Amino acid sequence: MLINKSVVGPKGQITIPKELRERYHLHEGEDVVLVGQEEGVLVKHPPSTLRGRLRGKLDLEGFDKDLREIRRDWRL
Repeated sequence: MLINKSVVGPKGQITIPKELRERYHLHEGEDVVLVGQEEGVLVKHPPSTLRGRLRGKLDLEGFDKDLREIRRDWRL
């Protein structure tokens, strides 16, 4: 289990540490779902996003790289 700390800013914003963002594939500008639970708040991918559905099933970093190469080759 990873344990990290963050500070709530004046507008209620928090920063998710890089290690957690990378591990759970959370990217800038991406929507998340906040679920209130007895112990605190759970941050999840919305079930409707492809990234959320594929999390843990694909190597997303490798997939993104392959997709960029395919797009580059297609444009040539």
